[in-house]
Amino acid sequence: MFLLKSISACAMLTLAVLGMTASSVVSAPITVPSDLSVGEQYRLVFLTTAGRNSTSSNIADYNAFVTASANTQTELAALGTTWTAIASTATVNVIDNTSTSIGIGGIPIYLVNDTRLVDNYADLWDGTLDAPLNVFEDGTSNVGSEAVWTGTSISGTATATALGSGSGTIGNGASTSNTWTNDTTLSNFFSRRLYAISDVITVEAAAVPAPAPIGLLILGLAGLTVIRRKRAAR
Repeated sequence: MFLLKSISACAMLTLAVLGMTASSVVSAPITVPSDLSVGEQYRLVFLTTAGRNSTSSNIADYNAFVTASANTQTELAALGTTWTAIASTATVNVIDNTSTSIGIGGIPIYLVNDTRLVDNYADLWDGTLDAPLNVFEDGTSNVGSEAVWTGTSISGTATATALGSGSGTIGNGASTSNTWTNDTTLSNFFSRRLYAISDVITVEAAAVPAPAPIGLLILGLAGLTVIRRKRAAR
């Protein structure tokens, strides 16, 4: 009877662990792309869950906003990277704010769900994306069209309706064409989301992983076997 109760308790505990693990995987952002090796570099992007107006002409305000969004996620905050808005004001072009000028380098950029957005900076500003930039900071995807403040032309420079103007340029977060940055304009008093990008990150050697749920199950069953043998020996 004792053994049956122990097995039942172990099974219930294992199912609980499996459930918690599955839940955490679904909701957590992925911070290291699976197709890169130790030593390789990359950057991450996401769409902010929260929105704000575009009345400010100070790019630092938008950078602070996306940084606050990133810091709501433990995994993103732990990276210790700098986050900037993929946005332009009248005095700051997005390619300068995000250090993504075409001549700088070939760093691949990923969404926080392990999807490659573009291969390099030239690819970012060539008018098309490999996937829509519609993944929130928690790793979940947005569904449908999304108006996003950018103030930015398709080439990464400020438009005449840059952020801080009476109206601002918005992009479409569901688009993979050049409308991802420049779709239409909107009064700057409206609340809309922003795109965020990290600084360059380097893949580091993986830490020793925690026991997987199946490993916990095996350990639990092994422990029960030892208990049963001890009881039989009495």
